[in-house]
Amino acid sequence: MDAASAHNSPGASTLDALAAADSAGIRLRGSLVNANLAAYIVLGLAAFQWLLIVISHCVVQRRYVRRRAFVDRPAEDYPGVTIIRPVKGVDLGMQRTLESSFCQEYPGPLEILFAAEDPDDPAIEVINEIIGRYAKINARVLVGKDNVGINPKVNNMLKAFDQAQHDLLWICDSNVYTDPGTLRRSVDLLLDNKRLGVIHHVVFSEAPATFAAMLDNAFLTTNHCRMYLAINAFGIASCLMGKSNLYYKSALDNVGGLASFGQYLAEDNMIGQALWHSGWGHTMTGDLACQPADTGGFAEYCSRRIRWVRTRKYNVTAATLYEPLTESIMLGLLTSWALQHLYGYHMLPTFTTFMLCWFGMDMLFYYRINRGSPPSWPWFVLSWLCREALALPLWIVAIIGDTVVWRGQRFRFHLNGTVDVLK
Repeated sequence: MDAASAHNSPGASTLDALAAADSAGIRLRGSLVNANLAAYIVLGLAAFQWLLIVISHCVVQRRYVRRRAFVDRPAEDYPGVTIIRPVKGVDLGMQRTLESSFCQEYPGPLEILFAAEDPDDPAIEVINEIIGRYAKINARVLVGKDNVGINPKVNNMLKAFDQAQHDLLWICDSNVYTDPGTLRRSVDLLLDNKRLGVIHHVVFSEAPATFAAMLDNAFLTTNHCRMYLAINAFGIASCLMGKSNLYYKSALDNVGGLASFGQYLAEDNMIGQALWHSGWGHTMTGDLACQPADTGGFAEYCSRRIRWVRTRKYNVTAATLYEPLTESIMLGLLTSWALQHLYGYHMLPTFTTFMLCWFGMDMLFYYRINRGSPPSWPWFVLSWLCREALALPLWIVAIIGDTVVWRGQRFRFHLNGTVDVLK
């Protein structure tokens, strides 16, 4: 029998069919193995995220519900502190936020420096009125602008940094209100642990007056605050925002000084990383950096969220790319698919249960750290739902771009986190 006849024989055809079926079976088993592996990875990521949620609640209980009392030590043991508050224009509730610096129950020497660029800035009038009511406190306004980089906040407060009388600095944004015991509790931590070099306070939004402000409030008081506390609880890397930070001027000078961070938009993150890598530990007190909820419109809310994500993309790339898996809807959908694939659970009831549990934990988190309910539960719930739904679309828009607009100027990012001003 020739080769062609052998190939066309019934036996050969059967063997070919069996070989094809075996090959298809191998591919199918490989696909199932890959799908199973993907499902187990998803469940592992979900378990890790729920662990972070539990940790954040533990931190709230230990640090914020049972807030640390003042340490009983002589007043002369407390070092001098310079509070630096950069200002530009009149913020919402500015009288209350700035006055909170004058109301600190701090036994050591205190200096308050306000930094303004423009001598005609209307914030100066508000500041001078407050200074007039607290004449015994060493406070003054510094006017002028340095030009050491593209970051307007660094350019504005550099003069205050250079003229500070004390080595311990408290950099506090103009729209932040802090409890009267915040400074003393912060310094107590520094005095108790000489390896600490940065004390920071989590941002917490309050009194939203518009729906866009409610969206911002829902983000800052649940997702952002929860993740901020959980990440810092691990203490394996620097994670801070520049709303309210204490650190030593000498320590910052040793890593290049404030002026060297003027080339970054996220100077707070870069300062934190520089101090961390130079050996200074970070920690937090049980105090909140409270800011009145922004009153801008919906477009401004979206623009701010996009700017935050896009800035982080060039400073903490891996964490930013992972961010969708910290959001309820994306993680809930993936978890529902994984449980259906592995164990046959129906996706819709699984997803619904997942979202209800996530929602309940967020509401409990807010209630405990705020020590009370929001002004309106129905509006808060609605804003929470809208915030969750907007998270992934805004993240996608942020990831695919490389420019941001801040204080009326457009900037383009480089891969190393520095930026150029676009004319």
